[in-house]
Amino acid sequence: MEKNINKWIVLATICLGGGVIYIFPYIQYTYYDSMMDALGFSHTQMGNILSIYGLLNMVAYLFGGVIADRFHYKSLLVFSLIATGVSGFLFASFPSYGAMIFLSILWSITTIFSYWPAMIKAVKLLGQSDIQGRLFGFREAGFALAGLLFASIGLFIFRMSGESFSSVLIFYSIAYIICGVITFLFLPRKTQGLKDLSSSKHHADMWAGLRYAVKNPNVWLAGFLVFFAYSVGTALGRFAPYLTSVYKMGVTTAALVAIISEYLVPNLGAIGGGLVVDKVKSAIRVIKWCFLLMGILLIVFVSLPGTPNIILIVIIMGLSIKLVQSALRGIYFVPVGEIGVPDRYLGTTIGLVSIIGFFPDAFIFTIWGKILDSFSGEVGYKIIFSSLIVFCLLGACIAYVLGKKNVGTTTKTSSN
Repeated sequence: MEKNINKWIVLATICLGGGVIYIFPYIQYTYYDSMMDALGFSHTQMGNILSIYGLLNMVAYLFGGVIADRFHYKSLLVFSLIATGVSGFLFASFPSYGAMIFLSILWSITTIFSYWPAMIKAVKLLGQSDIQGRLFGFREAGFALAGLLFASIGLFIFRMSGESFSSVLIFYSIAYIICGVITFLFLPRKTQGLKDLSSSKHHADMWAGLRYAVKNPNVWLAGFLVFFAYSVGTALGRFAPYLTSVYKMGVTTAALVAIISEYLVPNLGAIGGGLVVDKVKSAIRVIKWCFLLMGILLIVFVSLPGTPNIILIVIIMGLSIKLVQSALRGIYFVPVGEIGVPDRYLGTTIGLVSIIGFFPDAFIFTIWGKILDSFSGEVGYKIIFSSLIVFCLLGACIAYVLGKKNVGTTTKTSSN
């Protein structure tokens, strides 16, 4: 009993920090119009900020994975949260375009290099293969629940301050630092039931881990599952400005819809996806059907006209797509366990899967921005959302191929 309690305490503590860690890099998902007005940027510049962050993340994921195999997760998570929080005070001063590029570089270090692989590895080592779906599903849901709390408070401050974007940024800066302190105080250095990530027996040779991951075709296929699922999520981040520019919804109301989409809906999707995986005993099979369902929903979504009198239907369809995409997000790292990656190579393998899966960060936001600058209003958004249908088809095909390779059954990860 104590062993299980310790596992869920570790997971809950990780989720608290996870709910805030990515707010700054992706804050334009919720406050796109306010951020663009405050900084005086174009759509392309807004996209460039995210693309530069994403491009640097490609390096950060890989070497962050190596760091996660050699240092304890607690130290890495505490540093990530506090350092990101301190950077928010510069953000709140509405810096120049060059300074925002600097912040994007810094955030790549503090939210990816020192955070992401360590966090994923910590969750992976919390339990055996029979509960991986639940662990990752509840991890994603916990992130969303904590994020919903922070985002709701942020929106309340935004409204009470007369829609002051700087007030929101200062609040989040403080929240980051508080979460870092809580992580330091409550996340144990050693927990019964959690393997010690800093133990010498889990230190892997860097090049051996890289060779293993790069030469394993199943690792690449698992990475492309994340690639296409994540690509859909990047475009759904434009849901709020789509509602304001095409359907003439107010900025504050659109921000509320964005918060529901980014934080509330993922609770249901992630938990549901995780439970289904543990029931079906194959994350890859569930991922395939999620891609197909999401593609059908997108076809309907894109076909809806841009008339304000159907805005409720548009919101329902958008949230439905986000629900399925959230189920994918909750489980798209589970196949790393299903393909039998040894514990000593987990961090490096997760790093490579993350590089492949999150590679859209390096270019796709700039592409979205250029499309919106070139095709104003409804046309630009229709082009973006239509491309997601293709992503879903490709993702389903990758899942089918990986399933046919007989790696869809759960296997116990070796620790040798």
